[in-house]
Amino acid sequence: AIRNLIVALEDAWRTIVGNPENGLPAPRPYPMLARPGRGWILSGRYWIAYNTRPPIAIVAVFYDSADIPGRL
Repeated sequence: AIRNLIVALEDAWRTIVGNPENGLPAPRPYPMLARPGRGWILSGRYWIAYNTRPPIAIVAVFYDSADIPGRL
């Protein structure tokens, strides 16, 4: 599981650095997570949130089948 997470983070980082404005405003199943200055991408089985403005940084990661609304 850790190896898959590391691969997902590395792939996501390459995508994010290449064009940070290309992310989604929120994960498709969870539009309520949209925030100004934040982008989301699906990498492997993980939704990854990141800052779209400098400093670009990954700020959240969750498994694609997590029940986020049930945890808010």
